[in-house]
Amino acid sequence: MSFVKRVRLVLVSSLVAYIAFLASLILEPVQTGLIYLHGLRFPHGTDFSRPELVGFAPGKVRPFNLTTPDGATLGAWHVLPRNAYEAAIERLGVPEEGPLPDEVFDEALRDPSTPTVTYNHGNAGTRAAGNRVRVARHMSDMDCNFLIIDYRGFADSSRSPPPSEEGLLIDARRAWDFLQVDKGVEAGNIAIMGQSLGTGVSAGLAARLAAEGITPRALVLVAPFSSIPTLLETYRLGNFIPLLSPLRRIPWLLDALLQLLKTRFNTKDIIDKVSCPILILHAQNDPVIPFSHSRALAEHLLGPLLAPHAHEEDKAEEAKRRLVRETKAGGWGVVSRFEREEGRGEVVWAEALKGAHNEIGTSEYSIELIKEVIYKGKASV
Repeated sequence: MSFVKRVRLVLVSSLVAYIAFLASLILEPVQTGLIYLHGLRFPHGTDFSRPELVGFAPGKVRPFNLTTPDGATLGAWHVLPRNAYEAAIERLGVPEEGPLPDEVFDEALRDPSTPTVTYNHGNAGTRAAGNRVRVARHMSDMDCNFLIIDYRGFADSSRSPPPSEEGLLIDARRAWDFLQVDKGVEAGNIAIMGQSLGTGVSAGLAARLAAEGITPRALVLVAPFSSIPTLLETYRLGNFIPLLSPLRRIPWLLDALLQLLKTRFNTKDIIDKVSCPILILHAQNDPVIPFSHSRALAEHLLGPLLAPHAHEEDKAEEAKRRLVRETKAGGWGVVSRFEREEGRGEVVWAEALKGAHNEIGTSEYSIELIKEVIYKGKASV
C-alpha cells in the first residue's frame, strides 16, 4: 500500500471513529463516563480506613460514611485542625490504631473559633489523590476542620445510583447537613470549597443554601468553569484529545450535541444568587479549563454594579476602576477585589501566571488568599 493510501486510510478511519464517538454521546452512560471519569479510581489500592498511608499523621483523620436521602453511601474523611490534633496528641498520645476518639473530632467542629471547610473535588480520582491530600493538609495547617467526600460512583462510595448533576448536589448537601444538622456547626462557620468539577457542585450548593436563607462563611472556587457546555466547546480529554472543538466550524451540530448534555452545572447562571464572600482562583496556564471561564464569572458578578453605566462606555470604565481594587502580587499574578451589592460580601478574583490546573489551589500565595477569605467570615449566631 502506498504512503498516500495509508494516510487516506488513517484519515478515513479517524473520521469514522469520531463520528461514532459523536453518535455515542446521545447515550447518557457515555456522557456520564466522560464528564465524571469516576471509573479512574487512583491512587489504586487505597485503604480509605487508614488515611495515614497517604500522608496524614496517625489518628488525625476520621474516616466515616454518610448516607444520602436517595440511598447513596458516601466515603468521607474529617481532618482535624493542626492545633486540635497537637493538643489531643499531647493529652492522649499517638493512637496505636485508627483515629483519635470521636469526641476529639466533635469538639473541634463545635469550636466557634475554628472554621470548617467542606470540600468538593474534581472529576476522576479519589479523595486520596495527591493534590487533594495536599489541600487537606494546608487547610489543617490553617487551623480549619476539613471535610472531604467522594461522590456517588467514586472511590469507596456506592456505585449506584451513578453520578449525575443532581446526585452530586445531593451528596454535597449531605456533607453540609452532616456539619450543620448532625454536628451543630453554625452555617457562618462553614466555608464551601471546590476545585474544577467541584466548583460547579460548590456553587450549586451555595446557591441552594442562599434560597433557603442560609449563608456560609465563604465560597472558594479553584479553577472553575462557567458551564459544562461552554467548557466542552474547547475541552481536551487528558489535555490532548479534543472532544467537541472540531465541531466549532459546524455551529448547528455543536449546539445540537450540547443541548443533549444531562450534566450542565451552569455556574454563571446561579453564582449571583450566592450570598457570601467569594474567592475565584485560576491560573493563566491552566491546560484543562481556560482562565477565561473565571473572568466570565467575575465579570458576571461585577455586572450589576456597572449596570447603571452600561450605556456609556467611558462611565462604565470609570465606575469599574472605582469599584475594583486591583493589586499586582509580585510575580505571582493579579488580585482584584470588589464588594457586591446588598451586603453579599466581597469577591476576590485572583489570576495567577502559573499554577496549571491541579496545583493552583496549593501554591503558597493561593493558600494565603484562601486563608484571608475564610478568616474574614464571621460565624452566625
